[in-house]
Amino acid sequence: MPEAKHILTQAEAIGALRMSSADECPNLELLLSAADDSIKTGTGHDWVNDNQADPTAKLAASLFIISVFSGTEIPDTYNQAIIKLDAKAKEAANNG
Repeated sequence: MPEAKHILTQAEAIGALRMSSADECPNLELLLSAADDSIKTGTGHDWVNDNQADPTAKLAASLFIISVFSGTEIPDTYNQAIIKLDAKAKEAANNG
């Protein structure tokens, strides 16, 4: 079965979580989907469907999955990334 499309690839998520394989996190697909949904909710833009993944979206997704996986609070850096992505989405909508 092909890998579902997310802001982060499974390989990127595995690296962010410092795991050696997806077997170490049976809920990896749920984490990736939750990150996508959180970023879409925060910005009003579906970053998954962009032709090229935005580096700030990848950062936000990484921070989100690390926090949820480790059970820690979402860092301020995530919120700052969402603010930046929201501005990018609004600018693209105004120019598009």
